[in-house]
Amino acid sequence: MPSTNKRINLTVPPEIYERIKKYMVENGELSDAGACLHMIVKQLNAYDLSKTLNQAFSQIPLEQMNVFSMEGNAIIKKAIEENKEK
Repeated sequence: MPSTNKRINLTVPPEIYERIKKYMVENGELSDAGACLHMIVKQLNAYDLSKTLNQAFSQIPLEQMNVFSMEGNAIIKKAIEENKEK
């Protein structure tokens, strides 16, 4: 049957295939090809987001990034302390 989609032939080592099978079970995928396509789309979306964030962060002055870092560290430290109390 003719298709405008492109075919990719992929050979993976057994340990990678086992990880794909585990992913299939955990995510309800019905085929290994479907699972691979799903993971590829997710990774490409993450890659695009990463490029966008890197571009945005590169335009923030270093001094402002330091302020963000200190604020983030304070939030993380507070969350760790709150979890210790529980």
